[in-house]
Amino acid sequence: MQFIEKEICEYTESIWKSILSLDVKPAQNGCGDSNNNYAVAGCIQITGAWNGSVTMHYPMPLAKQVASIMFDLHGEPVENEQIQDALGELTNMTGGNIKSLLPEPCFLSLPAVALTDRALRIPGSELVTQVTFKCNGENFLVSLLKKVEEK
Repeated sequence: MQFIEKEICEYTESIWKSILSLDVKPAQNGCGDSNNNYAVAGCIQITGAWNGSVTMHYPMPLAKQVASIMFDLHGEPVENEQIQDALGELTNMTGGNIKSLLPEPCFLSLPAVALTDRALRIPGSELVTQVTFKCNGENFLVSLLKKVEEK
């Protein structure tokens, strides 16, 4: 699945530009942020001919900015529920686009979003690819994980 990283970049850039009017670009430093300062994690499962998940990790300042834009809050306080709803929608859109690249038939679960100071882990899966993006000085991650086949 070498091709998938390029498509993740294209889809992510397109979604953020069309929905949020924000420019995002792949970060020059490559994979993962060693500071691991992500406070919000989104996940959507893909099942069917291909089994795995798409996860997204965001720092809180970026998560609040996304929710503020999506809910047109103009500087009003952002509630945790709004953050979860906004980032759930971004996870759903990203997962749906990535699903279109996978063997059919595949199905998406509902997205799950957690506010946490811990890394999101999907037991029984392995990392296929991970892209770090930069938006307004903040990094966020988009990861594709594949379910490990039992032997």
